[in-house]
Amino acid sequence: MKKLLLLFFLFLPGWLKAQDTASPAAATINFCGLDLKVPTGCTPESKYSVRCQDYQMTWMYLDYSMLRTFPDQFVQQVQKKHKHVERQPLECFILDAPAKGYRLSYPTETGGMAYELIAYGTAKGQPVMVQLTLSTDPDKTADLPELPRQIIRLTK
Repeated sequence: MKKLLLLFFLFLPGWLKAQDTASPAAATINFCGLDLKVPTGCTPESKYSVRCQDYQMTWMYLDYSMLRTFPDQFVQQVQKKHKHVERQPLECFILDAPAKGYRLSYPTETGGMAYELIAYGTAKGQPVMVQLTLSTDPDKTADLPELPRQIIRLTK
């Protein structure tokens, strides 16, 4: 599993670039079979990633066995990549299905802070993990940007 995780991190940037078949003018993305409108000012980087001015959201479809172990390994890799990471458990919903995850915060190289919500669970019968990186710390669902709010709902 560690080799799989290492390969994932090594090939993710190239894979995302190769998968970038969506044009900046693309109107929708598909998340677990649900077509969602891409907000103005956001760019789909691939079929599984959207970048906006204030956030980036990426998701990965998993199988049920990976859902048990992969999210924790992924969080450990994020913690190794960044210094002084604070990690808290996260209870949330993905497309109204109960999900678990982590809320991470860490200083950025530019002197600010980054906040990551890593949520995982089964939505519409599909095991999925969502990584949302923001420049502000969301306390409640209303604090999330428009697109992520359609996918993730916080318990507050």
